[in-house]
Amino acid sequence: MALIKCKECNTEVSSKAETCPKCGARVASKPMGCGTLIGVLFLGVIIISALSSINKNNTPSPQSSSPSIPVAKTTSTPAPLVLGSQWSYSQVADAMSKGTTYHAVALSSNTVEFDFPYAGAQHARLNLRIDPRYGKDIIFSIEKGQILCHSYEDCTVLVRFDDEKAANYSAVGAADNSTETIFIRNYGRFVEKMLKAKQVRISTNIYQQGAPVFEFDVSGFDQSKYKPKK
Repeated sequence: MALIKCKECNTEVSSKAETCPKCGARVASKPMGCGTLIGVLFLGVIIISALSSINKNNTPSPQSSSPSIPVAKTTSTPAPLVLGSQWSYSQVADAMSKGTTYHAVALSSNTVEFDFPYAGAQHARLNLRIDPRYGKDIIFSIEKGQILCHSYEDCTVLVRFDDEKAANYSAVGAADNSTETIFIRNYGRFVEKMLKAKQVRISTNIYQQGAPVFEFDVSGFDQSKYKPKK
């Protein structure tokens, strides 16, 4: 016990007394003991920890809350060092018509990773063909998979030249019912735009793969190596 002075009359009173016995004034609050101080600090630490946990749980996740949508993985291939080297040209004699079939072929500059049942990365192929019996064709093909386009019914292919707006082209499946190949119609319109472009993107529906986009570098196309000489 300690003696302290009353604030009102300066009479010495016990530190444990609640009021001054002389004037009745209330004695000053008792000083906080060490045990009480430690308890208060401990309680404060618990409250701060609880608030931090609540804020952490309420912080939005950096990932979007919307469900993920499967997207075909694409990998780009570096552009050819020599302009036009991505094109390959060939001339094949047609024994049935005594004519010559001309081809100009370019592989896609990107690969697309297909899921089951055609798992694996693959290129697409763009083939321009002039044939003495079948005429002029734009042939699009993939390495494996099922393009949803039949030989007896036209389908729609989305084609985009450079930064132009994508346009719909009609296409038809191969006569031998091959599921990897389609023939894009309107040869003249396609080639006219291709000759002015550096890149062509082609997208078509493929079984269980959505409509992946294949990109073709069409720069440096050499018409003299492709078209038959007159």
